[in-house]
Amino acid sequence: MDKILNQIELKKKLKKLKKEGKKIVFTNGCFDIIHTGHVRYLRESKRLGDILVVGLNSDISVKKIKPLRPINSENERAEVLASLEMVDFVTLFDEETPYNLIKLLQPDVLVKGGDWKIDEIVGADLVKEVYSLPYSEGFSTTGIIEKILQKYSIKKTDEQIIKKAKKTKFLILDVDGVLTSGGIVLDNENNELKIFNVRDGHGLVMLHKSGINIAVITGRYSKALERRMKELGITEVHQGTREKLKIFNEIVRKYKLKQEEISAMGDDIIDLSILSRVGLSVSPQDGHEEVKNRVDYVTEKKAGEGAVRELCDIILKSKGLLDKFIDEYKNL
Repeated sequence: MDKILNQIELKKKLKKLKKEGKKIVFTNGCFDIIHTGHVRYLRESKRLGDILVVGLNSDISVKKIKPLRPINSENERAEVLASLEMVDFVTLFDEETPYNLIKLLQPDVLVKGGDWKIDEIVGADLVKEVYSLPYSEGFSTTGIIEKILQKYSIKKTDEQIIKKAKKTKFLILDVDGVLTSGGIVLDNENNELKIFNVRDGHGLVMLHKSGINIAVITGRYSKALERRMKELGITEVHQGTREKLKIFNEIVRKYKLKQEEISAMGDDIIDLSILSRVGLSVSPQDGHEEVKNRVDYVTEKKAGEGAVRELCDIILKSKGLLDKFIDEYKNL
C-alpha cells in the first residue's frame, strides 16, 4: 500500500507536503489489535492537522516493551492501520521509543494518549504543538485478549474440565486470595479478620455431603478461619505453613489418593507446588498471571466473590449431583 512507507521515503513525502502548507500530525503505538478506542483516538488526532502519520512499533520494538506481544505481525498491523480513512501514512521503527523517528520527520504536532503527561511525552522537546488526548474508557487490546481467554478458550476446554472434575474425590484450597479476596484486616489486638463468601461456604457443604473431602492449606494463621471451617465441617485445616507440598503429600498418603482424584485452587506462585500435581488445577479470575497461565481453569468469579462456589458447582455438575441438591431444596 502506498500509505506504508519506510522512514526515508516518508521524510521526502512530508517535506513536499509541508511546502504545500500541510500541517503534519504524528502519533505512535503498537496498535496490536485495532479496537474502537484506537479508532476514536486516531480520528481525534487527525483533527489536529491535515496529515496524520502513525509511527508503528515494529515486532522487535514491541517485544522490547511487551515480551508476550505482538499478537499480529508488523506487516498485518501496518496494513490494518493504513486501511483507516483518517491515517495518511504508516512507518515502522525498531527502537523502544519514537524519539529518533520524530527527530527525522519533524512533524508540526505530536499526540499521545491520556495516560501520558505532556512533559513526559517522548519527543515533546522536538515539536511545537503537543497534545495528550483522553482514551475512551473500557477499550484496550489487553481487555480484548482477556475476553478471548475467558469466553473462548475456557468454553473450548469445557469438555476436558468436566472430565477432570468428574474424577474429583478431594478438593484442596488456599485461603487468602481464594476463599477471601486476599485483603488482611488486623484489629487492635492483632486478631486477623477475614470475610468469607456465604455461597462459597454452601458449595463446600454440598461437596462434603456428596462424599468429597476438603482441605485448606494456608501460610497464615487465623482464628476466624478456624471458626469458619468448623462451621462448614471441614477438619483438614492446615494453617501457618509455608511447606504446602509437604502437607499435600501427607494428605495424598492419608487418603490414598491418585493425582487425577484431586482438584485444587490457588492464586499465587507459592500454590504451584500443589497445582502442578493435581488432576484439576484452578485459579480465581484475579489470581496471579503466572498461575492463571499454568492452570487448567480460570474462574469467571473473583476470589472471595464466588470463585470457590463456581468450582464446587463444576464438580457437582460433572458428577450429576447439582440437580439433586436443587430438587432437594425445591421440596423443602
